[in-house]
Order: sequence, then C-alpha cells, then structure tokens
Amino acid sequence: MSAPVLWVVVPAAGGLFLWSLRRNQNLTLGLSAGLCFILSLAAAVIPINAPVNLGSLSFTLSSTLPVLGRRFILSPEDRMILTLLYGIGAVWFGLALMAWPHRLFAPFGLGMLAALVAALAVEPFLYAALLVETAVLFSIPFLSPPGRPVGPGLQRYLIFQTLAVPAILFAGWLMNAAGVNPAETASFNRAGLFLGLGFAFWLAVFPFYNWLPMMMTETHPFPVGFVLSLLPTAILLLGLDFINATPFLRSSEDLYNVLRVVGVMMVFTAGLWAMFQVNLARIFGYAVIFETGFALFAISLNNLPGWMLFAASFMPRLLALLVLAFSLASLENHAIPLTLAGVRGLAHKYPLISLGLLSSLLSIAGFPLLAGLPVRLEVFEQLAEISQTAFIGAAVGTAGLVFSAIQVLSELVHSEDRSWHLGENWPERVILIGGILFLLLFGIFPQTFYHSIIFILQAFPQIF
Repeated sequence: MSAPVLWVVVPAAGGLFLWSLRRNQNLTLGLSAGLCFILSLAAAVIPINAPVNLGSLSFTLSSTLPVLGRRFILSPEDRMILTLLYGIGAVWFGLALMAWPHRLFAPFGLGMLAALVAALAVEPFLYAALLVETAVLFSIPFLSPPGRPVGPGLQRYLIFQTLAVPAILFAGWLMNAAGVNPAETASFNRAGLFLGLGFAFWLAVFPFYNWLPMMMTETHPFPVGFVLSLLPTAILLLGLDFINATPFLRSSEDLYNVLRVVGVMMVFTAGLWAMFQVNLARIFGYAVIFETGFALFAISLNNLPGWMLFAASFMPRLLALLVLAFSLASLENHAIPLTLAGVRGLAHKYPLISLGLLSSLLSIAGFPLLAGLPVRLEVFEQLAEISQTAFIGAAVGTAGLVFSAIQVLSELVHSEDRSWHLGENWPERVILIGGILFLLLFGIFPQTFYHSIIFILQAFPQIF
C-alpha cells in the first residue's frame, strides 16, 4: 500500500460512497468527519517509507504511486500538511451537523479535499492545475445546489478559477522548453509571468477578487467558508512547493517584490472596502482577501522569520474563519438577515453569536489578546524594516477592517431593550464558546500552538 492510496484514493472513494447516502444528511456528515479525523490522525502517527508493526501485522507505507506514467508522491515531510488538511475537513464536516448546509456538502466536500491533496502530490507539477480545477468543480454542487439559481459571483468564481488552468499549463510548457537551453532567461521570465497570473486567478489577488464578496452573498455561509478556508490554504502550499522546486523562482527578487506589492494592495483595498459594507457576508469576503494579503506579505519576506510567520499564520486564520462562518450560518439558520440593520440589537438576544462575529473579525484584524495579533505584529515589524510604503498600506488596511468590526459592534449592541437572553441552542453555545476561547488562548499563549504547525515547512527544504 502507498501513501497516495491512503490519503487520495480512500477519501475519493469515500466521497463517492457518501454520494449514494446523500439522502441521510446527518449520516454522511458524521461519516465524512470521522473519515477525515482518522486520516488526519493517521498522517500524524503513521510513518511513510518506514516499517510499521502492529502486533502480528507489519507493513510499509510507500511514498509513490505511479499512474499512467505520472507519479503521486507523498513524502514523510508531507505528513504535517496531510494532518492539517484532513484536520480542516474533520472540523468543518463535524460542525456542519449544526450548521445545516446542503446534503451534497459531505460527498463533494470530501472529493474536493482529495483532489487538492492529489494536486499537492502529483508530478510533474503542471498536472496540479487540472486537479485544482477538479476540486473547484467539486465545490459547485454544494455552493449552488440543484434547483437554486447560479448567481454572478459564483459564475465569476468558476471563470477565474478555470482561467488559471491554461496559464499554469502554458507556464509549465515554457519551463520545460527553457530547460533545454538554461541560458535562455527570457523563457524563464515568461514562465514566471504566466505562473504568477495563474496563481493570481486561484488566490483571487488584486484586482481579480471582485467575485469573492459577491459569491458570499449568494450561498450559505458555512459551505462557502469551507471552500475559502481549504482552497487558499492548499493553493498557498502548492505555490510554496513550486518555489521550493524551481531554482529560478527561489532566486528571483522580482517575485518577492511583486508579492509584496500585491499583498499591500489586497490588505489596503480589502480593509477600505470593508468599511463601507452593510452586508456581513461581504465583510466575510473581504476578511478572506485581507488574510490572503498577509500570507503573501510573509512569503515576500523571503527569510526564515518570514517562512515561519507564513506557517504560524495558518492556525489563527483557519480558526477565525471557522468561527466567523459558523456565526453567520447560525444567523441564517435563525432567519436573521446578514446585514447591519438585520443584526441591530442582536447582542441582547444572541450574545454568543454576536461575540463570535466580533471576536473573529477582530482576530483577523490583529486586535490585542486575540489569535491574529502575534503574527500581525511580527509581519508589521518585518515590513517596517523593508518598506515604509508597504507598512503604511498594511496599517491603513488593518485600520479599515478594525473600523468595520467597530461598526458591527455598534449595531449589535444598539437596542432599546435592556434585557438579555440566550437565544442560541445548546450545540451553538458549546461551539461558539469553544471557538472564542481558542481565539483568546491563541492570542495569549501563541508559542504553545505555533510550534506545532511550523513543522509544515519540512516539506519545503530548498526555500531555506
């Protein structure tokens, strides 16, 4: 047995099996959460390319699976990535039991997760573009379930994600052609340009992100939160893998300068646009853009502290987006409009949902005592040493997102009714209290949590 079979073929087959059980939503969500938990745990404890002895049973999990002349490789250094990705799946599928997305969420979400892991494992790398597109196609049925009209935001999402495929494939062809004559630097430059364009479409970087806030208002907050947590995480790791495997990218100062400029524009514009939004779902979309901008900041530093900040940012970002998505899903399930006017005075009726909304937004903005602050402070310190312009742009964008969160707070507490009620049901109370406490614990004791995630960088040894 090989590692790609366990972490790609098994979940893909599991998604196909769950599709046959889609009428029983609770069963499919429970099985998908259990399978992801087992796969995440297996990635943490089972070595790859080393003998495993379980009593009388002994086996070795090989790292390579050849398929039609191509190879899927999951090395021992990839185990932390597998733990992270399937851990994301376990948490989201488990909480979906209380968020109530569409019944297609579990089977197609599991298929999307398997396709993204396959994209990280495939060699040659250009085939990753086709697998990422497969993952995007898997997301469409639960973002826009059958019988529901497809909005323009979802259409643009599919268009932009699909446009990335020819750009990545053309970049791969140029890199192969340039490999014949390494002295032809123009081909490498063109390949880098198309590669950057492909990742710009994938990550919805400035100015290709107009579809993201639109899509947030057209579908249920929970499944779209799952997509916007999982897809950028996998794409960022895939981009890091490209940089790790490609010498001309690692040595290109222009690449890191472009990433810094793009990151500044994303943080600056996302923070400013969030200030003028009255729809909470659109604010969620700009928060995702804001987070991606800071991830690009960390990569653009191109030093050990920058790579460590990039890895350390995963946990607080994923936790804040999870709490924000679950809070918005709870509002929608209680038939509360996702607008500032709709949540006016909500803190008196649903205080935990209100606190979840506020704490997640402030954590993304890097507010003191919350999970996002330690990484934000380190990134700001690094930026101040490299570029004053980038520092000012990031600071203005951060101030804009904080102002947006303050607007939300003002509406939540604005009520003539002075009485307080706990309108949340017990599962919502437990989940929201747990999420808020974790946001606080991450902010107060960051080293405890960050040390466990930075080992993800073992999969990219060449970047150092």
